[in-house]
Parts: sequence; structure tokens; C-alpha cells
Amino acid sequence: MVFLLSLLTAILFVLLFEKPLQKNPIPFYVIFSILSLATIISQLQGINPGGFAGKYLYPMFTKAGLGTAFFVLVMYAATFKNGSKPIKLIMPIRGPLSIIASVLALGHVFSYSALLSPNVSALYIFSVIMLCIMIPLFITSFIKIRKKMNPRAWKKLQRFAYIFYLLIYAHILLLYVRGALRGDSRSSMNILVYSIVFLWYFICRPLKAYSTNHKDFNLDKYRYISLIPVVIVSLGFYLYVTNASVSAAATDDNSSSSESTEQEADSASTVTDGVYSATCFGYAGDITVEITVENGEVTDITLPNYEDEDDYKHFSEELIETLKQAPLADADTVSGATFSTRAVIDAYNEALKQAGLK
Repeated sequence: MVFLLSLLTAILFVLLFEKPLQKNPIPFYVIFSILSLATIISQLQGINPGGFAGKYLYPMFTKAGLGTAFFVLVMYAATFKNGSKPIKLIMPIRGPLSIIASVLALGHVFSYSALLSPNVSALYIFSVIMLCIMIPLFITSFIKIRKKMNPRAWKKLQRFAYIFYLLIYAHILLLYVRGALRGDSRSSMNILVYSIVFLWYFICRPLKAYSTNHKDFNLDKYRYISLIPVVIVSLGFYLYVTNASVSAAATDDNSSSSESTEQEADSASTVTDGVYSATCFGYAGDITVEITVENGEVTDITLPNYEDEDDYKHFSEELIETLKQAPLADADTVSGATFSTRAVIDAYNEALKQAGLK
């Protein structure tokens, strides 16, 4: 949903500001730089606006939805037939769009770099590699820098953009595949949409290159024919992660059912003192809630494991403090503005069930 909204926003931006952007892109660079800087600062401060803005507009910047959308426009601009309307519209502003996309992506890249996330992970490594590739591409996209370079050297450097696009897709898969395998439908749908977008590009670009040397080649025809296998492969990937998550859920349910039966037999439906924990998936990682039960009451609630995004952690910590004030109140009535807080509530309820308190 965020990416599709971002893509529509990017297309609308190009349609409305194509001429001013081509004439003088500097004001646009400044505006988007301010937005990107504000995104980084808000993440450092743990600020989330909440509501519609927090659910859809804010992630367009923090999740690089808008930056990715601009990159997609830049990518696909070179796949259309020479002389076509998309080529005439986007190619003159392809450089400025690349700069804007890079500026917007910085907020998201930094959220997975050492600046905000000191723990080394696959996402961290991809962020660093992508940043190293993106910076020279970003700098050489400025027209003044490009004019000072040897045309052949500039063209060779720009070929690294293909590696960068591939890394974007790999980064997205790493970000969402774990959630998809845990049964998160939002993550599965993101994998489907992004797979169609990127896999189709990886076919359309070679087709365009082939058509350049073969004038009788019907580019438009084969571009759209190639979309069929792309959709089939993407759907296959989607069904695979969905079925895998269903199988895993069934295994967990059987295990939980067995444990529950044993607990009921032992405790005869009474509350059992002890330490109980449960884990649920937030936006991009697992969140574990642990409760301590003494004399039939919840005496402590903690977050022993938090693998979701650090910039949203304070919402979960605030929720834990709220739950401590009334441990046995209906946790579902506590408002949660993020996927992380929803995961905390679900994990908390599951821990209460294990203890016989729910």
C-alpha cells in the first residue's frame, strides 16, 4: 500500500513539475533534502505522527517508499521505445529524479546503518554496500559534474546502477521475507508487488538493448508478453512464502495445543506462578514479551527480545509501562499506532494465556 501510494505520488509529481524540474531543479533538491533530514531527525528522536499520516505518509519517507518509486521511474524510463511519450517525459529529467530518489533514500539507508542500528545484520551489510554504490552515482548525476567527466567513463560508472537496482530488490526481500514466512500478509503482498516491478524491469531492459540493434524488433509487444511469466513467477514466490507460513503456523498450533492440554491437566484451570513469554512479528522483526506471575498476579512485564526497528521501540516500551499499571485489563483496548505495538499486545495476550490468566 505504501509503495503503490508512493508510486502514484511520484508519477503525479513528474506530471505536475516536469518543466520546472527540467528548468531549475535546485529548489526541488533543497525541499527534498529538508524532508530527508527531517526523516532522519524524527527517527533519532523516535517521533511518529500517528493516524493516517503515520500509517501511510510517514513510511513513504522512513521506508524509502517515495525514494524507491522515483528510482522505479528512472529505471523504467530507459525501457520504453525511443520517441515514445514516456521517454520524452522522463528522460530529460532522469538525472534530477535520480538525485531526488537518492536524497529520499538516505533516511531509510541510515536507519539500517551504524548511525541508528549498531547491530551488524544482513540488512546492515546491504545498506552499507548500497550507500557506497549510491553516493558516486548520486554525485555524478549532477549535470555540472557530468560535463566535467569523460563521457565513456561516466557511462561505465552509471552501469553500476544496475547492481544498485538489484541490491534494492534483494534488500526488500530481506526486509519482508521473514515477516511473510511468519504469516504476515502485508509482507507477502509487498514481496509480490516488488517482485513484479523489479523482475519485469530486469527483462525489459535487455529487451530494449536488443531492440536498439534490431530495428524490426517489436519492443512493445514483447515487453508486455514478458509480463506474463514475471507475474507467474512472482505469484509462485508469493504462494510459496504464504504456504510456508501456513505450514509453520500449523506446526506451532499443534505444539501449543499439546502444551496447553498438558498445562490444563496439571493446573486444572488454575493460575500457575512462573515466568511466561510469547513472541510475535512486528514490522520487520520479532518482539518477545515476558511476564512474571506471583500469587496469581502479574508482577512484572518486560521486552527481553526486540528485533523490530529501533526507531519504533519507544512506542512498545511506553505500551509496556501502560500495561504494568493495569496488567489484567483488556490489552486490546490500548491504542497502538504501530505494527510493533500491535505485536506487543498479541504477545502479551499469549503470555497471559500460558499463565492461565486469560
